[in-house]
Amino acid sequence: MNGAFDAELKVIYTKGGMFALRERRVRVTQEDFEMAVAKVMKKETD
Repeated sequence: MNGAFDAELKVIYTKGGMFALRERRVRVTQEDFEMAVAKVMKKETD
């Protein structure tokens, strides 16, 4: 189970970074991570 949790964290960090990059920012904000978590959690419920 721990591997699944680690994999989810990696996806959240990556997606958070992508949200920042799409807006041409080099720093990831709390909002970026919150959007990433929402997106990952939505995929799990689908």
